[in-house]
Amino acid sequence: MVKVTLVPAIVLGQLLLMLIIYLSFVRNYQKCPEILPPLASKCELSLFESDGYICESDAVWNERKRTYHIQDDENMIPHNSSFFFLDNWTQDFHCSNSRRIGSPGEGGKWVCDPYRLKSYPNCLVYSAGSNGEFSFEIEMKNSMPHCEIHTFDTDFHKYPKNICTFHTIKLGNGAEGSYSKNWTAILHELNHTKRSVDIFKIDIEGGEYEFFPLIFASDQSTFPRQILVELHPTNNFDVHAFFRMLRKNGYVIFSKEQNLLAGQYYFEYSFLKLNKRFFVRS
Repeated sequence: MVKVTLVPAIVLGQLLLMLIIYLSFVRNYQKCPEILPPLASKCELSLFESDGYICESDAVWNERKRTYHIQDDENMIPHNSSFFFLDNWTQDFHCSNSRRIGSPGEGGKWVCDPYRLKSYPNCLVYSAGSNGEFSFEIEMKNSMPHCEIHTFDTDFHKYPKNICTFHTIKLGNGAEGSYSKNWTAILHELNHTKRSVDIFKIDIEGGEYEFFPLIFASDQSTFPRQILVELHPTNNFDVHAFFRMLRKNGYVIFSKEQNLLAGQYYFEYSFLKLNKRFFVRS
C-alpha cells in the first residue's frame, strides 16, 4: 500500500505565488532589453555617435539624445539672474561612470567614464594652469599608468617625477612674448599632431575666453575629446558666446560644479565631444 502525503494548502499557495512571480520576471526581462549590460546588446549607434568612446544599447543612447535636446532647448534661452550660472547653461548629457579626479576643491575635475581610457593605448592628457597643484595629474597617472600627461604653466613649479612632463608655456596666440604658444604650435612642438588629446584640463584665470577660439580655428581633428575648464567671471555676452562656440563644435555638458572656494561666480564645467550625428533630431 502506497502512503500518500498531502501537501498543506498554504504550502501549495506559496509555491504557486513563487511560480507566478518567476514567470512575470522572465516576461518583463525579455521585454526590456535596455536593462542588459552594454556589451550584451548592440551598441553600434552609441559607438558611432560618440566617435568610438561610449558603448551602450540603442535604447539607452536614444534616451540620452532625447534628454539632451530637451535640456539644450532650455540652455539656448538666456536667463537674467544676479547669479548667472544658477539659471544658465545646465548639464545636458550624462556619463554613466563619471568620476572626480584630483583633490577636493579646485584641484579636482570631473572626467567622463575614465575607465574607458584603458582601451586607449595612446592616451594623452593635457593640463594647463596647475599653479603648482598636481593632484589631478597624480591621480590620473595612478589610475591610468599608460596615459601620457603634459602640464603647462606660465611659471615653473616643482612637479612630481614619473607623473607628467612640465612645460613653462603661456597658452595664447603665439605673439605674446617668447614663451607664448597657440594650440597648433604646442601640438607640433610635442609631435602630437597625429594623436588625439583625450583630456584637456584648463584653469588659466579668465584666459579661456581668448584661447578656445584659437583651438576651434585649428584643424577639427585636433580638438580635445574632453574639456575640463574653470570659467571665470566676465560679461554675460562673452560667457554665452563661449558656450555656443563649444556647442557649435560638437560638445555636450556632462558636469557643472560651483567652485565655492573661489567665489559664487566661479564654475567648473566638463564637456565631451560627440559626432555631429548625435545632434540630429530624429
